[in-house]
Amino acid sequence: MASSRSTKLAVVGTGLMGSALARAFAAAGHEVAVWNRTHGKARAVGGGTVAFEDLREAVAGRELVVVSLSNYAASIELFSSGGVASALAGKTLVQLTSGSPADARGGLEWARAHGVDYLDAAILAYPAFVATDYATVFYAGSRAVFDRHVDTLQAIARNAVYVDEKIGSAATLDCAILEAYYGGSLAVLHAAAMCKAEGLDPKAFFAQKNSFLGLISVTADAAQDMIARDQFSGDQCSLDTHVAAIEHIVRLSADARLSTRFPRELLENYRRAVGAGLGGQELPAVFRTLGQD
Repeated sequence: MASSRSTKLAVVGTGLMGSALARAFAAAGHEVAVWNRTHGKARAVGGGTVAFEDLREAVAGRELVVVSLSNYAASIELFSSGGVASALAGKTLVQLTSGSPADARGGLEWARAHGVDYLDAAILAYPAFVATDYATVFYAGSRAVFDRHVDTLQAIARNAVYVDEKIGSAATLDCAILEAYYGGSLAVLHAAAMCKAEGLDPKAFFAQKNSFLGLISVTADAAQDMIARDQFSGDQCSLDTHVAAIEHIVRLSADARLSTRFPRELLENYRRAVGAGLGGQELPAVFRTLGQD
């Protein structure tokens, strides 16, 4: 995807994701410098990028610096050494390293202390999906900074979503989506294991994908409204009934000699809500009991 103007930018960190980001920026017509601790990995990016051995030289004269490292601590350590911080002053740093909202707040604090504009970002895609319609990047920070660079940033994901001025909001949304993904994926795999253990071809379960995804979708829609109103009453299916259903899942798992850890964890969370007097409420009432144990 070609941009309306060429931007001089640097990509710091050329692992699988960083390399994909750099090549996507270059393919869109931008002038891309790349740097990695192991210089050979930076040279291997190719795609019209230029590899630098010295990080200060890599970011010098660049308008935008995109970071894709193992963690935030590595990023701050790197940028605080050897005059790199002064080389970044006046530039925009886009942090695409995975982390928590607390990490994002720490990154903003460092950036402000060194005169660096800062956007915290989270990419929802595998490296192979960068620059495709399957990629989404969430951004948090100054709206003015985001608007200034959004045309360039759309080279890595056309769906560039500005979340909020709160710097931790992109990381929060990313973690929330990933929790739903990982938790849902584990549930799907455990369900398939139950079928196989009982002699039912898991294909019969997977064929009903639209059924359980539909139930999740309906529940998410209902939960959104109920949480907004802080009102969880209804006449569809009480938590007491859901707990009874989960008890069957735990029993099936135990009888089939499968791990019961996951369904027991589900049962514990739902029972906690019942114990709090919410047994007659709808399923989303569990939300009220998810504070710290």
